[in-house]
Amino acid sequence: MDKANILVFVGTFSEDLTLGTGEVLHGKGEGIYILRMNPITGELKLINKAIAEPNPTYIILDRTKKYLYSTNELEEYKGLKSGAVSAFTINPDSGKLSLLNRCATIGTDPTHLIVNDENTHLLVANYMSGSVCLFPIASNGSLGTVSCFLQHNGKSINSVRQTGPHAHAIELDKNNKRAFVPDLGCDKIFIYNTDFNNGHLSVSNPAYIETKAGEGPRHCVFHPSGKYFYVINEMSSSIYSYLYDESKGNLKLFQIISTLPNGFAGNSTGAAIKILPGGNFLYASNRGDDSVATYKISNNSGELALVSIQSIGGANPRDFDFDPKGNYLLVANQDSDEIVVFKVNRETGIINEASRLHDIFTPTCVKVYSMD
Repeated sequence: MDKANILVFVGTFSEDLTLGTGEVLHGKGEGIYILRMNPITGELKLINKAIAEPNPTYIILDRTKKYLYSTNELEEYKGLKSGAVSAFTINPDSGKLSLLNRCATIGTDPTHLIVNDENTHLLVANYMSGSVCLFPIASNGSLGTVSCFLQHNGKSINSVRQTGPHAHAIELDKNNKRAFVPDLGCDKIFIYNTDFNNGHLSVSNPAYIETKAGEGPRHCVFHPSGKYFYVINEMSSSIYSYLYDESKGNLKLFQIISTLPNGFAGNSTGAAIKILPGGNFLYASNRGDDSVATYKISNNSGELALVSIQSIGGANPRDFDFDPKGNYLLVANQDSDEIVVFKVNRETGIINEASRLHDIFTPTCVKVYSMD
């Protein structure tokens, strides 16, 4: 691959989907889009598509960058009440994806996944059914049969969104000892001990941490130091900041901060949360306010201090990612069918638009690929 260019993979809604609110989202995407980004200008160009992928709404790269994994956010797969996950090889020059295999996730509407550092297992969160499953990864990148499945139970106070469990994401701590699963339906962050030698997850002690009722925890991220853990709440548009005690597996809440501008009175929900490479700034996206909030992370305490809330000039910024050097932030605007690239000031955290690519339909996830 030409090192002067960077590949960008974009997941989409390619089929209609019934949301947790009961609304039907009309998927217009054409599977996984493959783009090329100029690292000097931030300009994007469409170069390929993985056609016929059913609802590849969240995608990740493995640690070797040879393979790509995608959720297939479905309520039914091969006659089963289940979604699926797909494994692909990546052509490093063209970005073309070749399907290795696709497997049922047992639970419905898988919405998030992650690969462990040793590249031996894929962990998946099933949103609608509220469950977690674990797949072994073969040496050729293909997925084996589910080795562990865990079903959440519970509900919370919202009679529309929280009538049952909804596992929304899954994240590993720095040393891959535990997996953390924000569950929007239960207002809990479930904690599991990992055993990748045997392909198993077990309930930790404590088994979960509760948020305030009605918050709807969605996504989460660990600081590179491993000491701080941040959760974005979808329904309250807030971030919970925790101190993580790895020896005990415990989270201690030390800050709650809004992701919205002071006085905001409209409807908005929190979406993605990520930390700039280097660990100095945290970013979170708002759907409704249609913005990205930037926070300075204190080196001493992990506390967040608001830097700015920047309009993304589009609708529904569902996800974003950084290039490996942290020079650019790429935002997937689901409802305005575009990817927007922002130049990042690494000293201040401020972002400014650099380029915009239209006609990337119902984008839901963006992942930057570079062999550097």
